[in-house]
Amino acid sequence: MRPVTLGFYLQASHVPGMAYRIEFRKDGVVSGEIHDLEDRATAKVVAVEQMALFDAEIAIVIDVDGSGVEVASITREAMAWDDGQTPGPL
Repeated sequence: MRPVTLGFYLQASHVPGMAYRIEFRKDGVVSGEIHDLEDRATAKVVAVEQMALFDAEIAIVIDVDGSGVEVASITREAMAWDDGQTPGPL
Protein backbone atom coordinates (compact mmCIF):
# COMPACT_ATOMS: atom_id res chain seq x y z
CA MET A 1 0.00 0.00 0.00
CA ARG A 2 1.36 3.40 -0.94
CA PRO A 3 1.31 6.02 1.84
CA VAL A 4 -1.14 8.87 1.47
CA THR A 5 0.26 12.36 2.03
CA LEU A 6 -1.81 15.37 3.02
CA GLY A 7 0.67 18.20 2.60
CA PHE A 8 -2.17 20.60 1.94
CA TYR A 9 -3.83 20.12 5.33
CA LEU A 10 -2.90 23.59 6.53
CA GLN A 11 -2.05 24.86 3.05
CA ALA A 12 1.52 25.29 4.17
CA SER A 13 3.61 22.96 2.06
CA HIS A 14 6.18 25.71 1.50
CA VAL A 15 5.51 28.10 4.38
CA PRO A 16 8.62 28.76 6.49
CA GLY A 17 8.49 28.07 10.20
CA MET A 18 6.47 24.87 9.99
CA ALA A 19 8.12 22.28 12.14
CA TYR A 20 6.13 19.05 12.65
CA ARG A 21 4.83 16.12 10.64
CA ILE A 22 2.77 13.08 11.55
CA GLU A 23 3.39 9.51 10.45
CA PHE A 24 0.45 7.11 10.64
CA ARG A 25 1.40 3.43 10.90
CA LYS A 26 -0.46 0.14 10.66
CA ASP A 27 1.28 -3.22 11.05
CA GLY A 28 4.62 -1.37 11.25
CA VAL A 29 4.19 0.23 7.82
CA VAL A 30 3.58 3.92 7.13
CA SER A 31 -0.02 4.21 5.92
CA GLY A 32 0.03 7.98 5.55
CA GLU A 33 1.66 11.25 6.52
CA ILE A 34 0.64 14.83 7.14
CA HIS A 35 3.35 17.45 6.71
CA ASP A 36 3.93 21.09 7.58
CA LEU A 37 2.20 21.43 10.92
CA GLU A 38 3.01 24.60 12.79
CA ASP A 39 3.37 23.37 16.36
CA ARG A 40 3.25 20.28 18.53
CA ALA A 41 -0.20 20.99 19.96
CA THR A 42 -1.71 21.34 16.48
CA ALA A 43 0.04 18.18 15.32
CA LYS A 44 -1.39 16.22 18.25
CA VAL A 45 -4.95 17.42 17.58
CA VAL A 46 -4.67 16.59 13.88
CA ALA A 47 -3.19 13.16 14.68
CA VAL A 48 -6.17 12.18 16.82
CA GLU A 49 -8.65 13.53 14.26
CA GLN A 50 -7.04 11.71 11.32
CA MET A 51 -6.15 8.28 12.81
CA ALA A 52 -9.36 6.68 11.49
CA LEU A 53 -8.87 8.14 8.01
CA PHE A 54 -5.52 6.38 7.72
CA ASP A 55 -6.75 3.25 9.57
CA ALA A 56 -3.68 3.69 11.77
CA GLU A 57 -2.71 1.79 14.90
CA ILE A 58 -0.31 4.54 15.93
CA ALA A 59 0.33 8.18 15.06
CA ILE A 60 3.83 9.55 15.57
CA VAL A 61 4.56 13.28 15.77
CA ILE A 62 8.04 14.14 14.47
CA ASP A 63 9.95 17.39 15.04
CA VAL A 64 11.22 18.11 11.53
CA ASP A 65 13.07 21.40 12.03
CA GLY A 66 14.57 20.57 15.41
CA SER A 67 15.84 17.14 16.35
CA GLY A 68 14.17 15.21 13.53
CA VAL A 69 12.97 12.56 15.97
CA GLU A 70 9.68 11.44 17.47
CA VAL A 71 8.39 13.85 20.11
CA ALA A 72 4.99 12.26 20.78
CA SER A 73 2.97 9.21 19.84
CA ILE A 74 -0.52 7.91 20.42
CA THR A 75 -1.96 4.46 19.85
CA ARG A 76 -5.55 3.76 18.87
CA GLU A 77 -5.74 1.12 21.61
CA ALA A 78 -4.67 3.37 24.50
CA MET A 79 -5.72 6.77 23.10
CA ALA A 80 -3.27 8.40 25.50
CA TRP A 81 -0.21 10.44 24.48
CA ASP A 82 3.26 9.09 25.21
CA ASP A 83 5.13 12.38 25.32
CA GLY A 84 5.57 13.25 28.96
CA GLN A 85 3.34 16.33 28.56
CA THR A 86 -0.29 15.25 28.28
CA PRO A 87 -1.53 13.44 31.39
CA GLY A 88 -3.91 10.49 31.10
CA PRO A 89 -6.22 9.41 28.32
CA LEU A 90 -7.84 11.89 25.95
